[in-house]
Amino acid sequence: MRKTILSISLASTLMFVAVSFAAAQNQSYSGVITASQIASTGGSSSLGLWMKKLNCHGERDCAQRLVGAGGKYVLVTAKGVYPLSDQTKAALFAGSRVTVAGTYDRSKKTIEVADVHAYNASATSAGLQ
Repeated sequence: MRKTILSISLASTLMFVAVSFAAAQNQSYSGVITASQIASTGGSSSLGLWMKKLNCHGERDCAQRLVGAGGKYVLVTAKGVYPLSDQTKAALFAGSRVTVAGTYDRSKKTIEVADVHAYNASATSAGLQ
């Protein structure tokens, strides 16, 4: 009888943890995807500098070149700059305003990306806008 109660209790705890984990992944973050180098030098306000230096045309082109040279795609929000775990998905939206679905990993200071979509003003924010 004790083993049955213990098993049920353990199963309930595991289900609670799994549901909590799944809910944490349903957050949205809105901002612009750009290269880490652009973000570290002032974001879009420094884009002219990069365009002259790299002879690129627009933020998308500059971001792609900078990532090709060793940078990383990041999400720039009103509250900060956040590296993105999925560089492949981020590359599809370089230079664009987006909504990223995923989980913010505080220890890595990274957004663990589940999905990326073109910006939707009605999307729910988790506070990193």
